[in-house]
Formats: sequence, C-alpha cells, structure tokens
Amino acid sequence: MVDNSSLPRELRQKLLHLVNAPQTFSDIHIEQDELIMVKTPRGWQSKGDSPVSLAEMVPLLEAIDEDWEDKIVDKAIDCPFILDKWRLRCNIFRMARGTRVAISIRRFPLQPMTLEDTGLPPYVKAMLEVTKGIILITGPTGAGKTTTVASMLEYINTTRHGHIVTIEEPIEYELVRKQSIISQKEVPTDTSSFSSGLREALRQKPDVLMVGEIRDFDTAETVLHAGESGHLVVATLHTSSAVRAITKLLSFFPADQRAQRAATLADSLIGVIFQSLLPSEDGEQQVLASEMVFNNNQQIAPFITDPDKLHLIADFMKRKEDNMSRTLNDVLQQLIAKKKINARDALRVAYNRIELHDMLTSKR
Repeated sequence: MVDNSSLPRELRQKLLHLVNAPQTFSDIHIEQDELIMVKTPRGWQSKGDSPVSLAEMVPLLEAIDEDWEDKIVDKAIDCPFILDKWRLRCNIFRMARGTRVAISIRRFPLQPMTLEDTGLPPYVKAMLEVTKGIILITGPTGAGKTTTVASMLEYINTTRHGHIVTIEEPIEYELVRKQSIISQKEVPTDTSSFSSGLREALRQKPDVLMVGEIRDFDTAETVLHAGESGHLVVATLHTSSAVRAITKLLSFFPADQRAQRAATLADSLIGVIFQSLLPSEDGEQQVLASEMVFNNNQQIAPFITDPDKLHLIADFMKRKEDNMSRTLNDVLQQLIAKKKINARDALRVAYNRIELHDMLTSKR
C-alpha cells in the first residue's frame, strides 16, 4: 500500500483536487505528452489546458511503485494507491514501441456504498439472507459489478456473524471486520489463481465466498460445489443478460457433464443480477439499470435443466405475478418514464433493442 504523503506537495494537491472533484467520473487516464482525461457518464473529457510531461509523471509513478520502470519492460503492472478518501487501482503501461508511458486509474471510495445507494431494489437483501446457494452478478466491464458485490458483502458484514472469504484480482474495496470475519485474498499475491484460491478457501471454514470472476472450468466447478455444499457464493461474470450468465456458466463444462451441472445449478441458484450503467438525462450522473431473475421455490429450475427451455426464463421474468424478477427493458422503460434517463441512451444498452423500441412507441 502506498502512503500518499510520499508524493511532492504540488502533485499531491493536484491529484487531490482531481479525485475529489464534484463531477461524476469513474476513471482517470494520464498519458505522457497528452492532456489528463476523465471518464464521465457521457464519455471521456479532458482536464487542464496543458499536456503532462514524463518528468511530471515520474514522482507519481515512483510513489505508486518505485520499481515501475524495470517492471513495465515486460508487461503492464497493477498497483493499488490510496489518496485521501479514495482507493485508486492503477495500471501502468508502455506504448508506441516503448517510447511513451501511461497510467490508467479507476477510482473507488474507501468505504463500500450501501445497498440502498446502489440503485438496486430493497428486496435484493432477501438474496443475502439465504445461507447457501449461488448469486451471480453479471454485466459488461464498467457496469458497477464491483460496487454491487462490495455493497452486498458489507451488508452481510454488518448483519451476520460469519466468515467472508473473497478471491479478487485485484482487491478493490478493503472491507473492515464488523459482525463478520473478513479474509480477502488477492490473485496472484495471496493465491495463484481464482480456482486454487476458491479450493483453498473451502478448507478455511467460510460461510460466504466471493469470486471476483468465473473464468474457467475449475472455478466454475468449485463454485457449483461450494453453493451445493452449504456456502453462500457471490460470483461475477461478463455477459450481456441475466439468462446468458446461466448459459455461460454451464458452457465451462464439457457437453457430457452439462446435464449434471445444470441440475446442480438449478438446485443451488438463488438468483442473477445483470446490470448496466447509463448517463442520467442531464448527463451529470450515472444511473443503474438492473435485470433480475430469482429462483424462488425453484421456479426457474425446470428451465435450467432443459437446454431447450432456457430461453423461457426471459418469458418468466415478464410475468406480472412475479414481482421480484424483471427484464432490463422493463426497467429501462420505467427509468425513461420517470425522466431519469433518455430513450437514446436506453436503446444503446438494451440487448433487445427492437423490443424496447416497440415498448416505447406503444406508450406514445
């Protein structure tokens, strides 16, 4: 961990001003001989009126990692960096045949957001009251999955006497013990991989397991085993819908094992949250749109175990008698009606754009 007091005062003040700026943004891009850029809800915007020289960048680079110059010869490096009330995930890399250097920074608050502040419905807490099973959080890169997972774990941390074990690459929110024991493990520092970290964790008396990302057969297999054997597992995937999270998880298994794994998933799945972030109607804030499917009383289990019926989960989510599951398009339509987002941005993130277009035009 880096102590920001090691930075020269002028640079520290400049960075403090930037990360504490009231404008909503998620990322900072500092590139040699270019203007500093920040990623806002409406895209990248420049900051300042003069390019940043390498000489100006060096004190920051050395504060992040004193051996940065030697390490980036072979590959980019990831380093956490604490600045005031923010945790910065810094990626230092070379470009232009090694002649230029850049730092890609993602900004996180030191304290996880409360579940109430994420934009998720209050009944999501019902998922976290379950003591065993699998919760999948999915969506594209930059959709706020890390924030959602941290908020969920913090809720458990404040309401349950348990042992939470996380496997992350890198650790992005550092949780502080409250009601629960917290064991955060970083790949590859504390464990060699997600799959090995998860297997090790099963021998460490966990109640709750968090897997930063399901990437391979070994991790998928261990997640299913953990969910089936009495642990609450929260895991993330990169997919474009809630249903595709289920199909992607099953796709890690060979065809001859898929039916058996599908039965295990059908029995242990608590629910899936797919999420996306959109600009607010005025472009000043980010708004969460979330699609959800709950497996209450094994309601969607028959669809999971039969590959020919998986697509029917989307129809199940539209049933009005199920007031917890909901489709992304229904949520987008509601956000438009409340004037929280505009239709153009909604159509950009919808995976079923034709359906959303028809829904919006039929309301006119």
